Amino acid sequence: MCLQKIIRNFGGVNQKLHIIMLMLGMMTLMPSFCYADRHVDSLVMNRIWNYRRNYTQSVSGEEQNVYLRYTFDVARRNPTLFLVPTMYVIAEGDRQFISESYCKLRFRDFGDYDLQRQVVSGTIPRQNTAMPPILEMFTPDLYAMTLYPGRLLSPFHQANRNYYNYQLVPADGDIAMMHFTPRYKNTQLINGYAVVNTRTGRLQSVKFDGEYDMIKFNMNVLMNLHETHTPLPERCTIDARFKFLGNRINANLAAVFNCPTSLPDSVNKLKDRALMEELRPIPLTAADERIYKADDDREQRRAEQRALEEKERTDSVHDSSNWLKEVVWDYIGYNLIKTHRAKTGGFSMKMSPLLSPVQLGFRPGRGLSYKLKLGLQYNWNAHRYLSLNTRFGYNFKLNQIFYTIPLRMTYNPKRNGYAEIVWGNGNHISNGILSDDFEAVMGDSIGMPDFKDQYIQAINNIVAFDWLEIKGGVVFHRRTSLDKKLMSQAGMPTEFRSFAPTLTLQLAPWHNGPVLTANYERGLKSVFESNLDYERWEFDASYIDYRESMHIINLRGGFGFYTKRNSNYFVDYENFRDNNLPNGWEDDWTGQFQLLRSAWYNASRYYARIHASYEMPMMIGHRLPIFGRAIEKERVYFSALSIQHTRPYFELGYGFTNRYFSTAFFTSFLGIQPQRFGCEFTVDIFRKW
Repeated sequence: MCLQKIIRNFGGVNQKLHIIMLMLGMMTLMPSFCYADRHVDSLVMNRIWNYRRNYTQSVSGEEQNVYLRYTFDVARRNPTLFLVPTMYVIAEGDRQFISESYCKLRFRDFGDYDLQRQVVSGTIPRQNTAMPPILEMFTPDLYAMTLYPGRLLSPFHQANRNYYNYQLVPADGDIAMMHFTPRYKNTQLINGYAVVNTRTGRLQSVKFDGEYDMIKFNMNVLMNLHETHTPLPERCTIDARFKFLGNRINANLAAVFNCPTSLPDSVNKLKDRALMEELRPIPLTAADERIYKADDDREQRRAEQRALEEKERTDSVHDSSNWLKEVVWDYIGYNLIKTHRAKTGGFSMKMSPLLSPVQLGFRPGRGLSYKLKLGLQYNWNAHRYLSLNTRFGYNFKLNQIFYTIPLRMTYNPKRNGYAEIVWGNGNHISNGILSDDFEAVMGDSIGMPDFKDQYIQAINNIVAFDWLEIKGGVVFHRRTSLDKKLMSQAGMPTEFRSFAPTLTLQLAPWHNGPVLTANYERGLKSVFESNLDYERWEFDASYIDYRESMHIINLRGGFGFYTKRNSNYFVDYENFRDNNLPNGWEDDWTGQFQLLRSAWYNASRYYARIHASYEMPMMIGHRLPIFGRAIEKERVYFSALSIQHTRPYFELGYGFTNRYFSTAFFTSFLGIQPQRFGCEFTVDIFRKW
C-alpha cells in the first residue's frame, strides 16, 4: 500500500528511475539482516551494539598475567627479507622459530596498555621480537568502533552497520550464531562469525579473517565467561601469513589471559626455560617441542665446533672473518634497519631507523627528503624529567640539512608545565620585496641569493586553568645571505636579526570544542644587534571532530597582522609559515598550504586563512578494481588564503593512505585561474614494524 502511494506521488516519465533510485538508497542506508523474525533480529542486534554501554565497565587500571607463545615457519625467503625491520633475525639460518613470554599486562584502555615481558624463552636469536604487529593483535576491542586503534571497523559497533551484512541463526536456547560479511572488498573490514547470547547481546566467542599491516590473519577469540560481563578475552589464537617480494612466512600466536602466577615487577626479560616450564599454562604442541629440540641440537653442535676451533685456531684471518660477520653483519646491519629503544634506570632513548623507507618523503617544489628522529629522556621522578626530542632532515633537491633541537624540562606534567630551549633552522628563504629591491639595482638577469634562517627560542608553558594555557618567552632569529659578496655589491644588508618577547594564550572553553589561540610578539631593536623592529598579533582557531566509523572533520582558521613594522624584510608569522620537515598524513597535511611559494609567507602585512579536510574510509577509492581494496583512508582538502596585494588564493586536494604509502594531490588557484599542481608523498610501509 505504501509502495503504491510512493509510485503515484512520483508520476511523469521518470517515474521508474525515481523508484529505482529510492530503493537503492534505502538498501544503502539500512543494514542487511536475514532472520525468520525481523523484530527479534533487530532486538538482538541492538543488544549486541549496546552491550558495552549497558553492562561492561572500563578496563582502566586492570592488571593481568598473560602468557604469549608465537611460532614462525619460514616457508620461502630471499635476501630482501633482510630489508624488513625486525625480520632480520629470521632472514637466515633456521626456518622454524618459537618464542614464549610470560608478561604483565596493565591496561589504561583497550589498545592502550603496557606489556612487560618478565620471563622469556625461545629460539629467536638474542630473544628479539619478530613481526611485532601480531603482538598488537591479541587484544581486539570487539565492542569499539575499531578493533584496534584506527584500524579495522568492528561489525559489533552500531556505527559500522552500513559496512556489513548480518545473518543470525538460532543455535540453542539463548545462543545464536551471527555471521557478518563485508559489503565492500577492503582491508578495513573483516569477515567471520560470533557466538552470541541473544538475551544480553554478549559475545561468547568470535572467529574472523582480516588483514592488518601487510599481514593476513585468522583469529579466534574466546571471551572470559567466568567473570560477570568483563570485556576481556580468556584466550586468543592467531594464524597469520606474511608475503613480501617472494618471501612467505607463516606465524601462529596463542595468548592465555588471567594466568594465576604473579611475579615481582623487578623480574624483567629473564631468560629461563626451566621457569617457563613451570609458568606455562598450556602445554607445548609436538611441533613446538620439535623446534626446541632442533635448536638444542644445533646449539650443541655449535658449542662443539667453537671448542674445536678454539683448540685448533691458527689462522688469524679466520678469526677476523668471524668477527666481521658477528660485528658488521649481525650487529651493525641489524641496527641500521630497526627502531632503537633503550631504558636503564631513569634514562630512556628512542631513535628511528637509520636506513628505512619510512624516513623518506616528497613535497611539491621541495623534492625528496630524509628525516631522522632521536628522543632522549631522563626522569628524576614521576613529576620531573628532562627530554631532548630532536628532528634532523636532509633535502636532496635543496642540498640542505634541517634540524630542530628542543631541550625541555618538565616540572609539572599534570599542568603541562615545562621550560624549553629550542635551537633550529628553517628553509632557505627569499623575500619578494627584498628581491624586487635587489633587481632594481642589479637587474633581472641576476637572481637574488636565498637566506638561511637560524633561530633560538626560550619559553615557559603552564596550564593556568583547565581552559587556559599560557606560554611566554623570547625568540631570536638570524637570517644570513648565502652569497654575502653579491648582496654587498648591491649595497644591501647581508644579515637580518630579530629579538622579540612573545606571549601565547590558548583557550579551550568548550569540552571537545574548538581551541582558540592568541599570539603576541614585539621585536626589540638593538638587542643582540637586532635590526628589525615590529609588533605582531595572530589569532587562530582549530577544531577536530571525530565522528562515527573513523570519519574526521578537521577545521582550522586564523588571521594575523602587524601593527608596527619598520622593515618589509623577513618578518614572518608564527602560525603562517612553511614547514621544512612535515611529518605526513597524520600531522601536517591538514592546516598547511602545500603549493604556496615560500616568498609569500613573509611578504604581507596581514593574512587570513582557512583550512578544512574531511577524512573517512571507503569514500570513493574502494570502488577501484584490485587496488581499491587496499585503500584504508581517504581525505579531501580545501584551503583559502588572503594576503596583501594579490587575489585570493585557493588549494584543493584529494589524498589516500594504505599500508604501503600515503599520497595526496593538490591544485592551486589564484582567484579562478589555475596555478600549480603537485603531489605530497610519504612512505608508510613497515612504519609500525
